[in-house]
Amino acid sequence: MIVDDSPVALAFLEAIFKGAYFEVETAGTGQEGVDKALRLEPDLVVTDGLMPDVDGFELIRRLKANHATADIPVVMLTSGDFRDSEYTSRVPQSKPFSTCDSNDPERLVCVHC
Repeated sequence: MIVDDSPVALAFLEAIFKGAYFEVETAGTGQEGVDKALRLEPDLVVTDGLMPDVDGFELIRRLKANHATADIPVVMLTSGDFRDSEYTSRVPQSKPFSTCDSNDPERLVCVHC
């Protein structure tokens, strides 16, 4: 499932995953993403970090707090600067994370490896 408030980013990511023969559900807001994830229990959630209603950090918190969705892997793609302590302080400390430059498409390809 892909969650992003940008219709362009949502369509782009959907095309990539469908092109790799994945079944794809989409959500245009963080709250819609939480609701769909609880209902559908997808194998993977790819979410934007910066969204106006429920952002990617809160989406992760809500999914991890629910027994039915706690084990779903979540990948966050965002234009936020993770070198900024505002972002790193919101990353769940029990989960590893890595950052990559959005200009480096090879790092994004590893999402489906």
